[in-house]
Amino acid sequence: MAQAENDLSPALENYLAIIFKQEFATGACRPSDIAEAAKVARPSVTNALRTLAKRGYISYAPYSLVNLTEKGLAAGQRLAHRNMVLQDFFLTVLQLPEETAANVACMLEHVIPDDVMLRWRLFMLYMRHTMPQWADWQERSIALREEHSAQKHRLPEGGEAPPAIVHRRDFVEEG
Repeated sequence: MAQAENDLSPALENYLAIIFKQEFATGACRPSDIAEAAKVARPSVTNALRTLAKRGYISYAPYSLVNLTEKGLAAGQRLAHRNMVLQDFFLTVLQLPEETAANVACMLEHVIPDDVMLRWRLFMLYMRHTMPQWADWQERSIALREEHSAQKHRLPEGGEAPPAIVHRRDFVEEG
């Protein structure tokens, strides 16, 4: 969720995402479950729960179950959706290992602006519908790079240069 649009830090959003997943799976969430999932001490969870309750995302009282409010449910759904789109991209397109995809998605879901996330989601929908032509993109990319690097490239002065230098020159301003 974009920070400018709400009052939650990435850390509080992580707690909210954990609560959303727990509540979705079991109907309610205990603070001890949150501490275990977040791998933090119980007092850290208590402070976060107080803040989330004060801001209207959860209903919480000490020694009781934690439940999402309507506001918390909407924010949790939004975070879960962002995470799913990002993980799908990292797993399907970049073909990253599952743990890496999950970790990177968790980091990025908090900082990507809404308009960028919308385009990312649309891109993934497009990818899903055109998957056969993208399935072996990494192998084709490697083959193209190898083919390109095998070619001789001429500098304007007539000397030969490796491909990387030619590409770098394209990005250097002359003047």
